[in-house]
Amino acid sequence: MARRYYIIGILIIIIVLLFIPKTETEIYKYDNNSYVKVHKNRITIYNDKNEEIDTLKLKQAIKSYSICNIKKDGQNVPVSYVLTGRSFSKYGKDVVIFSLDGEIKEMYREDFSRLKPWKITTGDIDGDGKYEVSIGVYKKAPFHQVMAKRPFIYSFENNKLVPKWRGSRLSKPFIDYDFCDIDSDGMDEIVSIEILEDNKKVINTYKWEGFGFEGFLQSESFEDIKKLTVKRGIIYVEVKDKGNKYLARVDMENNNIKIERVR
Repeated sequence: MARRYYIIGILIIIIVLLFIPKTETEIYKYDNNSYVKVHKNRITIYNDKNEEIDTLKLKQAIKSYSICNIKKDGQNVPVSYVLTGRSFSKYGKDVVIFSLDGEIKEMYREDFSRLKPWKITTGDIDGDGKYEVSIGVYKKAPFHQVMAKRPFIYSFENNKLVPKWRGSRLSKPFIDYDFCDIDSDGMDEIVSIEILEDNKKVINTYKWEGFGFEGFLQSESFEDIKKLTVKRGIIYVEVKDKGNKYLARVDMENNNIKIERVR
């Protein structure tokens, strides 16, 4: 009997571990002398000798985050946009913005739990050199009374988030999204994994047109696409096609979206 309870206990621990959100470690080098590391619920600044300059352990788990530079007093200042929440919750709670300029300072905090936030990311959608902040939410919209994922866009001005675009949805139901300048025009496009009626997946892209986003280019369909990541301006996804699973890179070529296996 004791052995049976032991096995059940081990299985429960394994199941719990599988459902704990995994925050990928990121190392962000913002000048020749310093870099930032984000891991689990901790943010740490190191110098070029790998010595710890400052660290901050958050009370809640980091559900999602993005690091970029903002202009402050004519200088580039690294900041971290962080979505925090309970470890076992599907959605986050607080959006917190930290300055990382030599030390970690909280600049802004707001409770977004009413919107069921699940992602935070950044991109320069209009090419003005300033990064917009996008919070992925799960809610109904006035003209689309269905619970769905939606990308809300904000500007960060005078140390507060100002709504820029809170459109109802993308053209199709989507799994994930991020920003990348896929056509090298100086403006970041929305890049999303979307679901077709036959349940196949595509990569879709959208351009900012002043008051909202318009569809740009869409890829061919695949049996499955998941795990969209943007690293150093390169888009990667995991693809399943004809029984094969592989890591792929998303590019634009001859005015088409190309998804090629990474060899």
